[in-house]
Amino acid sequence: MNSLDLGPAWAGNTVNNVIFRHHGLITRDRFQFAAFYRDERQLRLVRRDLASGELQTFDLQGQYRLQDAHNSISLGIDRQGFLHLAYDQHDTRLRYRRSTRPLSVAGWSGELPMSGQHEQHVTYPAFIVQPGDRPLLLLYRDGNAERGVTRLKEYAETGYWFDRETPILSGAQQQPWTSNAYWNHPAIGRDGSLHLSFVWRTHLLGDERRVNNIDVDYARSPDQGRTWFSSRKRPLRTPITQVNSETALAVSPGSNLINQCSMALDSHDCPHVAFYADDPDGVPQYQHLWFDGRQWRHHFVSQRTQPFVLAGQGTLQIPISRPEIVIDNDDCVYLIYRGDLSGDRMVAQRLAPPHYEPDAAAVRALWPEPLGFAEPVIDRLRWQRERVLTLQIQKCLQPPNEGAAAPVYEPLRLVDWRLGELFSTGT
Repeated sequence: MNSLDLGPAWAGNTVNNVIFRHHGLITRDRFQFAAFYRDERQLRLVRRDLASGELQTFDLQGQYRLQDAHNSISLGIDRQGFLHLAYDQHDTRLRYRRSTRPLSVAGWSGELPMSGQHEQHVTYPAFIVQPGDRPLLLLYRDGNAERGVTRLKEYAETGYWFDRETPILSGAQQQPWTSNAYWNHPAIGRDGSLHLSFVWRTHLLGDERRVNNIDVDYARSPDQGRTWFSSRKRPLRTPITQVNSETALAVSPGSNLINQCSMALDSHDCPHVAFYADDPDGVPQYQHLWFDGRQWRHHFVSQRTQPFVLAGQGTLQIPISRPEIVIDNDDCVYLIYRGDLSGDRMVAQRLAPPHYEPDAAAVRALWPEPLGFAEPVIDRLRWQRERVLTLQIQKCLQPPNEGAAAPVYEPLRLVDWRLGELFSTGT
């Protein structure tokens, strides 16, 4: 384990530590980049030289709405090495900047539009960094939690963004009520294919106002999001809706199915999805869903005993984090999570191929101290390249239902792990 302290940062809620930051950490060449809010007026950018350990930092001054944990920061890198930054938006106008020099955090543009189209109600901007000469993409929600459209923008070599004409996913026109698709982390295959898994959100249920996410669905694009297919290579008409979407796992209404978890691909480019939802006894459990090349398969991973209910709007105060997932060269799956199962410590649980049977003994602590309500934020590109897991570590609070967050500050660290070595030592 290697740990790097980046100093105190905002910890009054999970805005620095929500799982759906794509990317919260990102690597290109020998440099790793991080971004986080120091406070309501400073957004810090960090460049870490992985060879020498040298740090370069830059504080972007502004006014940031940190009371809302949806207003997290996402990073991207284009083919020329310029960094792209989207931040501080939740069903509001896009906030976006670019670095002024490649692979540097020392200078930034002012706030910019992208194409100027469909940029007034932006949430969950996710930069998709593709290998080779493929362009940088931006996946984001246009709309709100009950009436959303998932759109894609592409960054051209000329330095301009343009919109894909047809949305990828949409529940905005659904009848008799509308819905929204929440995607897990997108994944890029060895062949350049783009993979999405997602759930559908409708209206809150009953007097309890239970969050209603339904089903785990899937789609794959061989051409950077222009055309889409099911796992069995059947064409899907866009925008994909609840009517024509492929359901990989049916989950009934009101089953505490969480949105915005994670997905990774194995050595055969088969998707593996990590999430949680109720077991048959109504207790939320971590689950692993994967396609083995012929069919979708599914396991309950955890054995929790205490129920809880996802209810109300905003960011909820939940006893377990959403799970991350990474896969190594031997197709071993690692779920990364924090919660009541681990005394609020961040841990990794290994599932071994080919059957991925859960093993309660195959769990290792990634950080010795409890982290409050933090969720795993990882460097996906470094894992893909080096099989080194860089994890952002910070203890944080989370007021329920987006309540007022106190100005609390905690150290923010980057911690590197080689998971194979961690599990081989048995410690």
